[in-house]
Amino acid sequence: MLEVALPHLLRDPVVRGTGALLALSVDCASRCAAKGEIPEVTRAAARTGSSQVVKAARLLRDVLG
Repeated sequence: MLEVALPHLLRDPVVRGTGALLALSVDCASRCAAKGEIPEVTRAAARTGSSQVVKAARLLRDVLG
Protein backbone atom coordinates (compact mmCIF):
# COMPACT_ATOMS: atom_id res chain seq x y z
CA MET A 1 0.00 0.00 0.00
CA LEU A 2 2.82 2.39 0.84
CA GLU A 3 4.51 1.60 -2.48
CA VAL A 4 1.42 2.95 -4.24
CA ALA A 5 0.93 5.97 -1.97
CA LEU A 6 4.51 7.28 -1.76
CA PRO A 7 4.86 8.41 -5.39
CA HIS A 8 1.78 10.62 -5.00
CA LEU A 9 2.90 12.03 -1.66
CA LEU A 10 6.40 12.90 -2.90
CA ARG A 11 5.22 15.17 -5.71
CA ASP A 12 5.86 18.90 -5.33
CA PRO A 13 4.81 20.13 -2.91
CA VAL A 14 5.52 17.16 -0.67
CA VAL A 15 2.50 16.33 1.47
CA ARG A 16 2.90 17.05 5.17
CA GLY A 17 3.58 13.85 7.12
CA THR A 18 5.33 12.12 4.24
CA GLY A 19 8.55 11.84 6.26
CA ALA A 20 6.77 9.74 8.87
CA LEU A 21 5.27 7.49 6.19
CA LEU A 22 8.70 7.09 4.60
CA ALA A 23 10.10 6.07 7.99
CA LEU A 24 7.30 3.51 8.35
CA SER A 25 8.11 2.29 4.84
CA VAL A 26 11.75 1.76 5.82
CA ASP A 27 10.65 -0.42 8.72
CA CYS A 28 8.15 -2.39 6.63
CA ALA A 29 10.56 -2.89 3.70
CA SER A 30 13.37 -4.08 5.94
CA ARG A 31 11.12 -6.52 7.83
CA CYS A 32 9.77 -8.15 4.68
CA ALA A 33 13.00 -7.87 2.64
CA ALA A 34 11.29 -5.84 -0.07
CA LYS A 35 13.40 -4.94 -3.09
CA GLY A 36 12.95 -2.73 -6.13
CA GLU A 37 13.30 0.91 -6.98
CA ILE A 38 10.56 3.47 -6.51
CA PRO A 39 11.67 6.32 -8.81
CA GLU A 40 10.04 9.06 -6.73
CA VAL A 41 11.85 7.81 -3.62
CA THR A 42 15.14 7.77 -5.52
CA ARG A 43 14.55 11.37 -6.65
CA ALA A 44 13.68 12.47 -3.11
CA ALA A 45 16.82 10.74 -1.80
CA ALA A 46 18.94 12.66 -4.31
CA ARG A 47 17.76 16.04 -3.02
CA THR A 48 20.15 18.16 -1.02
CA GLY A 49 19.45 18.86 2.61
CA SER A 50 18.71 16.90 5.72
CA SER A 51 14.95 17.10 6.15
CA GLN A 52 13.09 14.10 7.53
CA VAL A 53 11.78 13.36 4.03
CA VAL A 54 15.25 13.35 2.48
CA LYS A 55 16.80 11.28 5.27
CA ALA A 56 14.01 8.69 5.24
CA ALA A 57 14.00 8.55 1.44
CA ARG A 58 17.72 7.78 1.49
CA LEU A 59 17.19 5.02 4.03
CA LEU A 60 14.31 3.53 2.02
CA ARG A 61 16.28 3.72 -1.22
CA ASP A 62 19.15 1.84 0.44
CA VAL A 63 16.84 -0.82 1.94
CA LEU A 64 15.13 -1.38 -1.40
CA GLY A 65 18.41 -1.36 -3.34
